[in-house]
Amino acid sequence: MIGESASVAYILETLGTHSEIAKVGRARFSGTMSERNALWRDFRNYTRQAISNFQAAQLVPNRSAALLYYYAMMNFAKAELLDTHSSNIVDRRIGHGLSFSPTAAKTVSGDALIVRDGIFRLLYERRLGKTIRVGERLPVARLLTQIPEIAMQLGTVDGGSCQVAGLYQMLARDANQAWSLIAIADPGVPSGNNVTRKLLARGFEEVERPPDWRDHFAFSRAFNRSLTFYESVRKIDTRGVTTIPAATARIIFDIEDILGLQTSEDFDAWIAPSLYKSRMLPMPPALARYALTYYASSLVRYKPQMFDGQLHPEQAYLFDAIARELAVPMLQDTLSAISQKTVLFRRAGSWRA
Repeated sequence: MIGESASVAYILETLGTHSEIAKVGRARFSGTMSERNALWRDFRNYTRQAISNFQAAQLVPNRSAALLYYYAMMNFAKAELLDTHSSNIVDRRIGHGLSFSPTAAKTVSGDALIVRDGIFRLLYERRLGKTIRVGERLPVARLLTQIPEIAMQLGTVDGGSCQVAGLYQMLARDANQAWSLIAIADPGVPSGNNVTRKLLARGFEEVERPPDWRDHFAFSRAFNRSLTFYESVRKIDTRGVTTIPAATARIIFDIEDILGLQTSEDFDAWIAPSLYKSRMLPMPPALARYALTYYASSLVRYKPQMFDGQLHPEQAYLFDAIARELAVPMLQDTLSAISQKTVLFRRAGSWRA
């Protein structure tokens, strides 16, 4: 836990410790000293290039910055993947892992990305521990709903709604058992007979609002967000144990296919529904951000008229927000991935005690 808000300066400096300090960088890799040094040098150069692209993007106005942000994230991704996929990356030409035809693009709502062999597919597998098939179709309109940072803009543009909800977790126990209690903020989990709700129901059941819930969740008395509470189906035996077992905190991963890493100081994690209603395709905000930044960068390069402020003011407005709002969350995603641990930021004075 970092006792301040996430900032570009702090995250880039921390990423620099992995790339510029030899003993830190080498520790990521296995093999002989010579092999580890070689991989660290590649890691350092990918990271340096990513940081340069990111800093340059900060100086570019509106959606045009998406091109530099994408190249920053792509180089960070190569650095992240080096310890497991160096043979795919070092001295090799590796594809983006996503494709679409910008010449055929007409509206954002009708476009889709297609998964190919390459960086995105490897990144998906590394971060989620799951594969995504070549040829998988990722509708841009659905990817947009997986990103909480643009919820307001999405609603303004087409009346659409973000499908991602904030989640809080606390651990509870009695004399015999320990369990996880979660609170999901509006808009909550999509209703209906869908794979997201079925997965949640297998791991958690809805319960009434607990008494003194603010105290249990360590909320300020001023906190008044609308919440729905769920208790884990699985319990941990605590008979003869004086503390809550560490395994209790991992119960939440019974629903890991719909969990997303926290990038808001107001929540402990995100509930991110499957990209499709009828079949499970995990798409946490971190990967949706990456995919949409690729999409925006492609349009900026090949079809900038899609963001013409007079012809397509809604699209221009939305993708200006994407370029602005996703920069720091994408850096947070990268920092946690490269650090190989979840890095959380929470400023003093937040809702949590």
